[in-house]
Amino acid sequence: MGTRIVTASVLIAVVLLWLFVADYPIFAIGALAVYALSANELAPLLGFKNKFPFLIAAALAASCAFYFAPPGLFVQDMVPQWVNYLMVMSLFFWCLLLPVIKAYPHVPAFWMRPGVNFIFGLLLLLPFLMALLVLRAHRFATDFNCGALLLLAVMVLVWAADSGAYFTGRAVGKTKLIPEVSPNKTREGLYGGLALALLALALLDYLGLYGDYSVDKLALTVAGIGAIIFSVEGDLAESMLKRRAGIKDSGRIFPGHGGMLDRIDSQLAALPVFLGLHFILEKVLV
Repeated sequence: MGTRIVTASVLIAVVLLWLFVADYPIFAIGALAVYALSANELAPLLGFKNKFPFLIAAALAASCAFYFAPPGLFVQDMVPQWVNYLMVMSLFFWCLLLPVIKAYPHVPAFWMRPGVNFIFGLLLLLPFLMALLVLRAHRFATDFNCGALLLLAVMVLVWAADSGAYFTGRAVGKTKLIPEVSPNKTREGLYGGLALALLALALLDYLGLYGDYSVDKLALTVAGIGAIIFSVEGDLAESMLKRRAGIKDSGRIFPGHGGMLDRIDSQLAALPVFLGLHFILEKVLV
């Protein structure tokens, strides 16, 4: 327990420094480090006996993304349209992945196609990387902390959902959600997490942490609810991959807390889904 507390304290301090002190180039380097560590842990979970082909694919994908959407554009509030479409693609990806998670372990053919796993892995990681960069860059030229607060506010939704689900599940949880994937998750916990996260969404919006994303209240609300719900799927997706690989943690980089994927699994879905839904609602309402 002591190790977990120390590690968590250090992680919180590092994340806050990364968000609120680091200049944008340093933040981007940190985001790339998270991306690279996650790719390194994800490769074995996808069934690759040799990590390097997938790591090379992940590096090429990030390089292409940076070539066609240099992060310097984001700090000028210029997000290329294809990046928005990537967020929408990620939203559909997570929608299509849900039946796969629910059907586990009765989808063996899905895991026997290396090409599919390459695409699967990149759709898990690349939208998350770009979402980090887009959210942190929000109003960067005029307000250094605005994007940091925005990114933190979206992350807090996930943490609130996770905490609410944990305590509600322990208190009144009875009905298993998807026991073959995550035996400890319950429907009651899901509802409790959703309730707490919605309260957090309302409070953070009242405090003005969502910047320009709060101008359209309907778009913000739908995007926030989507981020909360899909964050649970992100957690379930990693649990499914770990069960298939027969391991408890994705890595050992954080003593007492597992690997990088164990720390960001919910955020992998929440951040791009938030941006994808907000983009769609803005387009529909306009």
